[in-house]
Amino acid sequence: MNKYLTLLGAGVLAFALSAAVPGGSAPVQAADESAKSGEEQKKKRRVKRSATLRPKIFKKLDAARALADEKKYSEAIDTLKALEKRKRNSYEQAMTHNMYAYVYFNQEKYKSAAKAYENVLATKNIPESLQQTTLYSLAKLYLIQENYKAALKPLNQWFGMVEKPGGEAYVLRAQVYFQLEQYKKSLPDVKKAIALTKQQGKKPRENWLMLERAVYYQNKDFKNLARCLQDLATLYPKPQYWVQLAAVYSELGQPKRELATLETAFEQRMLTKESELVNFAQALLGMEIPYKAANILEVGMEKGTIKKDARNMSLLGDAWMIAKEYDKAIVAMTAAAEVSKKSSDYFKLAQIHTERQEWSLALKNVNLALKGGDLKQPHTALILKGLVLFNLDDLSGSKATFAKAKQYDRAVKTANQWINYIKSEEQRREYMASSS
Repeated sequence: MNKYLTLLGAGVLAFALSAAVPGGSAPVQAADESAKSGEEQKKKRRVKRSATLRPKIFKKLDAARALADEKKYSEAIDTLKALEKRKRNSYEQAMTHNMYAYVYFNQEKYKSAAKAYENVLATKNIPESLQQTTLYSLAKLYLIQENYKAALKPLNQWFGMVEKPGGEAYVLRAQVYFQLEQYKKSLPDVKKAIALTKQQGKKPRENWLMLERAVYYQNKDFKNLARCLQDLATLYPKPQYWVQLAAVYSELGQPKRELATLETAFEQRMLTKESELVNFAQALLGMEIPYKAANILEVGMEKGTIKKDARNMSLLGDAWMIAKEYDKAIVAMTAAAEVSKKSSDYFKLAQIHTERQEWSLALKNVNLALKGGDLKQPHTALILKGLVLFNLDDLSGSKATFAKAKQYDRAVKTANQWINYIKSEEQRREYMASSS
């Protein structure tokens, strides 16, 4: 996977649950409804005749609510327990359980609150409106407790009762499916929520787009992931979205878009971390823009944003070498090699000195590279050493080095060509010596 695409998958997204306040205002609403005229009640299709709350019961429930608001939880529970001893109709019983849920929720006793909501739902002949709000609140409570399987049942029941669910509800269910790793079920819900918001002429919430992004990432759908990140970067311009978008373009094999994305972020001063700046420099090198890459690295080092460690100095040396700024390349690569002691850095130094025809320095560094024994392609170093020795007029040493290079299949052709050339040069010299 791409070198920095893993940034997208680091950690599980945390979404604010913003749980609904369980039932505190419900008794007031019920009391108001019970006071309406019979004609108005007929208009309320889903309000049943049993949905009545007598003033004396309402008074006790409201007292329990007030005590809970004052954090006098024990007294609130005692008030509700005393109320349970009184004769109540089914709606009053349900509202008593509802108030228990309110008190327990305020104490963050979520299991007890969930149990109280279950008791509300178990009560017969409750209004459908109360059933709906209870199911939704119960689902949120289970989600708070990370009991995702339990949350799904009441949430699906709620969806079955509501004619036009809002975007928040779709996102809530999408989040449940996501946590259950049912990504194919999660995607339609989060897309529906975003579509509803756009239909209203509003921009989708950032955490909704983040959830959509997470689903696409889990599905390895990088094409749609790029589109989602474009939305995030446009609507909520933050550095991480630009960096992640560039990473996706890299994964999709679109280096021009990757570089354009990073350049846009850089121009907006959004690339401030070392990893971001180094990735930008690497993208520039990949598109053969070495001079700008080197400047990005040098300025970062001067400001202290980019560390002058072996890896970064080696990258800087690469940039200057490709830009044919050999003096600067030697300084950077020498510093890298002194710290890293890596064969690859010594080999790069040998290449730079070879370009400058500094044969003795080239030989010194290519020997150090071969001595390290950790070159991925040692035949390339042997070919270079053979070339250097030839230019130092050590024909026998050069021929012996090319003979070693022949041990590697990928170097046979080049090594043989050099060996044949050296033999012809030796013959030419012998002929010239004999003729003089």
